Order: sequence, then structure tokens, then C-alpha cells
Amino acid sequence: MRKNSVLPVKYEKEVKESPLSSFGGAPLFLEFLKSIGFDDIVSRHLKSTSNQGFHPFHHLLSLTLINILGGESVSDITMVERDSGLKRFLKKYKNYFSGFMGREFRKSHSGFFPSATTLFAFLNSFKSCKEEEERESTPKGKSKILPVDEKLKNLSAINRDIISVAQTLNPQTIATLDMDNNIIVSNKRNAKVSYKKEKSYQPFNVYWAEQDLMLYNEFRDGNVPPGFEQLRVLKDGLKQLPASVKKVQVRSDSAGYQHDFLEYMESGESRFGKIKFAVSCNVTHSFRSAVLNTPEEEWKRVTYMDEDGNQIETNHEVAEICFVPETKNKRKNAPVFRYLATREVTDIQIEFSDTGQMMFVTSENAEKKLHLEVFKGSAYKIFGIVTNKSEFPLDILHWHRKRCGKSEQEHSRLTKDMAGGRFPSGDFGPNAAWWQIAIISLNLLKIFQRQTLPADLKNARIKKLHRELFHIAIKIVKRSGGLIVKIGKELPLYDIIQFARRRIIEIEQILEDAKIWCKNGSMIH
Repeated sequence: MRKNSVLPVKYEKEVKESPLSSFGGAPLFLEFLKSIGFDDIVSRHLKSTSNQGFHPFHHLLSLTLINILGGESVSDITMVERDSGLKRFLKKYKNYFSGFMGREFRKSHSGFFPSATTLFAFLNSFKSCKEEEERESTPKGKSKILPVDEKLKNLSAINRDIISVAQTLNPQTIATLDMDNNIIVSNKRNAKVSYKKEKSYQPFNVYWAEQDLMLYNEFRDGNVPPGFEQLRVLKDGLKQLPASVKKVQVRSDSAGYQHDFLEYMESGESRFGKIKFAVSCNVTHSFRSAVLNTPEEEWKRVTYMDEDGNQIETNHEVAEICFVPETKNKRKNAPVFRYLATREVTDIQIEFSDTGQMMFVTSENAEKKLHLEVFKGSAYKIFGIVTNKSEFPLDILHWHRKRCGKSEQEHSRLTKDMAGGRFPSGDFGPNAAWWQIAIISLNLLKIFQRQTLPADLKNARIKKLHRELFHIAIKIVKRSGGLIVKIGKELPLYDIIQFARRRIIEIEQILEDAKIWCKNGSMIH
């Protein structure tokens, strides 16, 4: 006879509120937010509303915790709301955060955080009536950049202040900006069909490589063409940069191959002067002809150094080609840029018809995407770059390729590590706010990691942070009018927290000494 699989252990439900918390690293993260003045930043840009007496900081903190602690939707606020230890911590120290002051607790509500319904109401406040009118008046099948609600601009201003904090803690004089569209598939009511034939949204992101932070974002409908109004997005992104940045460089895919965009960077009209760039260009018929006419001795093998310092050769080659693009209304004084071409040998088979016409044994789509050409009987994939940089072609190619994969990685972190990819509403405005809050959350997490945590956690992905920091049980007990956080004896969390708290004290001192705040409480950029 099979033995009973239920062990002789007794389970009991606590009668009183438990002092335990499932989120051991959360109090440390809250201390970090206080050290950089996150509550003051939010209070400066988002004014108080009547959402059940909660201050905007309370809403934004709740949504940030959902992102940081592994939530996927607004309703996941319950995982934080039910954490008795974390509520005890925040109730005790709420007066240390300016955004909690004036909070009117509802008599019938024993919790500390806004309910999911209240958070939905907060997100819905980003919905613009003008945006809805514009959406309804836009002809079917047409794309349009919708007007942005003023509150959404304020979220972008919050991110700008966070960037300024990061710049103060880690000063950089150069800003390399990677510009890219990302498609997020969504079945929401108002989502538009993208060029990939799926309903989606298509945010345009500007990423600052040296700081490893998302500098600026414009949330868009899925049917907006990639690179649409990229020059305006660049100008808006440049406004987000702190004054201490002196030089800007830009990298983009072929969506940025727009002559007004390129000429603006070359003109030196921005406060940064001439902006150096490398942008993928269209492989047109005339570009292909220029590539085919480039002498063999001009092609240089692409090499790179591995982690051990060994030089590795690839099957890629690069050359500067003699190419003048055909553009409408070409001016005599228009700037002349350098064009580089890369070719990569491929094993795609080549056949010849009875008339001698060359054919590639591949699908028509692959042939178009790979820009195939033949050199000495071998098929090559062809790609192009336009630039105003003066370095050797190989150096420019390596620099341009550093953007490849990074924007996809940031997109992955926003949609998978954060909750950015699971939109809460059928309306455009709340979803745009949700995406911007995911960006704010990710930027805060990165600064927290780089500035406070030990070396092995500085670049860790969210799963490792959950495992070693955020998702570890702690006990928060009351003693002598204060609180004590108790941590398991064998856990490394105690050492991590002690290390981080020393850095948090240093961060607060650095920001105080830097005097990044104006007398009126606003931040100096």
C-alpha cells in the first residue's frame, strides 16, 4: 500500500500582521531613491491630483516597484500591497519622502499602496482628448505622430533629471547616441498594423551609449514609418543632454538615411557643433554599381580582437567607394559625405539561365534583403554606410557595429525585464506613459546597480538581481521606536546591503557637493 505523501507537518495562518517581507532588496532600493532625490524630482514635474489622496510620487513609486520586483501588469501591485514587511518599512519612514506627505489614508483601507483601480486612473490621466480627436480624424491606413499630452512631457522631464544625476555621478563629455525604432506587438484596441503586418506600437528610442541609459523616447503607433521625422527626434533628444556634454556622435540604421537628418548633423547648428555620424545607407542600383567598380585592392579584410587579444579574421571586407547619391533638389553647396561598403561572401548557389543571365538559388525576399552581388564568381552580401568621420574605413565600421544588438538588448530589457511590453490600456496615452515609466524604472535600476552594488552585480540582469537581492526573505521588526531589518545568517545579502549603504552615503554627498539643484529646487542641466 502506498504511503501518504503528505508529511506530518502542521500549517497555520498568522493571526497578526507578519513582519516578514519577500523583497529583501526593496528597502535598499528605496534608500537609493531617497539619496538621489527621486521624490523631489517627481514632485517637481507631476502635480498632485485627487486620485484617492495619493501623490504622483506614490503612484510612480508603486509602478516602478512593479517593474523592479518582477511584476508584469498594473494588477501586480497586489504582490507589493500584500507584503506586510515592506508596508511596515514604508509606513515608518514615509515622512522621509516628500511625495508621501499629505497622504490621506482611507479608513476602510488598511493598505499603503494605491489599488490597481487607482493606478489605472493615474495612467488614464495621460490620455489626451486632442489625441483622441486626431486619431479619429486620421484617414484609415494613414500614419501620424499624435500630439503629446503635457503630463507625458513631464514624465520625459523626470527621465531627464535622472540622466543628470547619472552624469553627476559618472561624468561623460561625449554622448554617442544610438537611434532606433522597436516594434512591440499588441492586440490593444487602438494599436495600428505595422509594416510587419501585425498590430503593434513602435517607440522611437534614443540610447546614450557611454551612460548605458535610455536618453529619450517618442512613443508611436505601429503604422508610423521607421525613421519618420528622425531629425526632430534627434533635436528633442539633444535637449535631454546635460550641459557638461561637449561632443555628440550618432549611429543609426538605414531608417536614418535622410539627407535633412545628415545635413543637420554636418552643419554644426546644434550647441554641440558638428555631430559625427555613421548611418546605414540604402543599397540602390547606383550604389551597387559603385561597389562593383571598386578595385579589388581597395577591399580590406575585417578583423577584430577577441577577449584574449588575439586578432581574428572574418569573411567580411570593407572599402571606401566613389559614390554620389541621386537626390531630389540637389544643391550645389550640399555637403559631400564618405560612403563605405561591406561585402561578405555567402554560400548561396549561383545558376545561369540559357541566355546567360545570373540567378541566385534563394527566395526573392532573401535576395532583396541580402543585396546579393557577384565578385569573381562568388556571391556576396552587400551593405553600405554613410559617414562624416575621418577615420579609416575599418575603424568606422567597428564603431558603427557597436550599436548592433545593443538597441535590441535594451528593447528586450524593457519588454522582458521590465513590464514595458504588456500595455494596460486600449488608449494611446496611458500606454505611452506605461512605456515611459518602464524606461524610468530601467534607468533607475542601472544607476542603482552601477553606483551602489558590488562588481559581480553591476551588470547583472534582472533574474540574477531577483535571486541574490530583491527576492530574498527578510524580517522587519520594531524596536526602540525604530525598525531593524533581520537577514538570514548564511545569506550574502547582509554584506551586499552594507556595501551599498556606504556607497549611498557617498552618492548623497557627491550630489550635495556638485550643487546640481537651483535655488528654486529645479535641477541644473
